[in-house]
Amino acid sequence: MSSLPRLFLPLLSPGIKEIPLEPSPAHYLLKVLRKEVGDAFLGIDPQGREYDLILRNGLPTPLAGVVGVRARKEESPYSIALAQALPKGAKMDSILRQCTEVGVDRFIPILTRRCVSRPGEDRRSHKVDRWEKILEESCRQSQRVTIPRLDPVTDWSKVLMLFKEFDLVLLPYEEQAPSFSDLLVTRPVLKRLLVLIGPEGGWDPVEVKEAEEKGALPVHLPTPILRTETAGVAVTSMLRFYLDSQGSRIGGEIP
Repeated sequence: MSSLPRLFLPLLSPGIKEIPLEPSPAHYLLKVLRKEVGDAFLGIDPQGREYDLILRNGLPTPLAGVVGVRARKEESPYSIALAQALPKGAKMDSILRQCTEVGVDRFIPILTRRCVSRPGEDRRSHKVDRWEKILEESCRQSQRVTIPRLDPVTDWSKVLMLFKEFDLVLLPYEEQAPSFSDLLVTRPVLKRLLVLIGPEGGWDPVEVKEAEEKGALPVHLPTPILRTETAGVAVTSMLRFYLDSQGSRIGGEIP
């Protein structure tokens, strides 16, 4: 059953038996996958609930019938947010895809002093629309049941104000800093983490100082110096491994 096509749906009413399909998921199902009446697929609502569905009607009024509702999957007891400085070109597309696959729960595109890419307000909404589609496609591919939250493009000064929402803020930095493993083992059990990734030109020392003053912890990764488009993937993977291992050592739960 895991090979069934997966579509993300709006929030559904309890006990619903038929679901009108919106244009975007209907197009993907009927035009891209070329599914026909009677074919089965999975629907996922914003709460991560999975529905076994069957296509009951095609265009022009696509309709799905609810065959069953699956037991809700347990969500991870911790979350990882990635504040990514805007890179050049289409690198952000790859960052969103790959970091969604490894488990980022929230993306915060940010503008720092050394960002080369600085889209105007008129272009930001276009970018966000494309990025939201990429997140949904990546979740379908990786079989995630919740789409990561995508914040608007945010100025650095406003990002600093977000630190208070998190239990730990990490700033990978190539200068002298505690090692990744040494820093984590000294921290209490964590639930909400924020990772800060700088642009191609690296962090401005003033930004590092500002981040530290707001509670961020610079950290040295156990890797060679990474590009901005690979750093988030590497850090998230290491964090997921560490947090999962911590959870298993305390009985599978993180209080």
